[in-house]
Amino acid sequence: MASGGFDFAALRRALERSDAAMLAALYAEDAELTIVDRNRPPSAPMRLLGRAAIEGFWQDVCSRPMARAVVEEVVGPDRIALVERCTCPDGCHVVSAMTLELRDGRIARQLTVQAWDELGCAAEQG
Repeated sequence: MASGGFDFAALRRALERSDAAMLAALYAEDAELTIVDRNRPPSAPMRLLGRAAIEGFWQDVCSRPMARAVVEEVVGPDRIALVERCTCPDGCHVVSAMTLELRDGRIARQLTVQAWDELGCAAEQG
């Protein structure tokens, strides 16, 4: 557990079990999530503001069948970095590198940079 009361084990469980409700509960009410990938470049990233918008995002992502694993985590008192490796049923691989800023035991800001196999990957639609 990071200082400030953040439960990293709960984050790992929620990601690896595709539990959107548990994930959403880890965010501050006014949290911000920014995503950069091929479809959302640094000049025009996806920005989600507030727990409700972030929960909608996670509901969509978690509804997709994927095996997920959290690896390479670094947990500090007010920041966490991790890599999520996903494998889709069609064999597509997705890698997401995430940095999280914590405030009062919740995720206040998150930056995710993700990449996926280009050919034959249904995940790239998201």
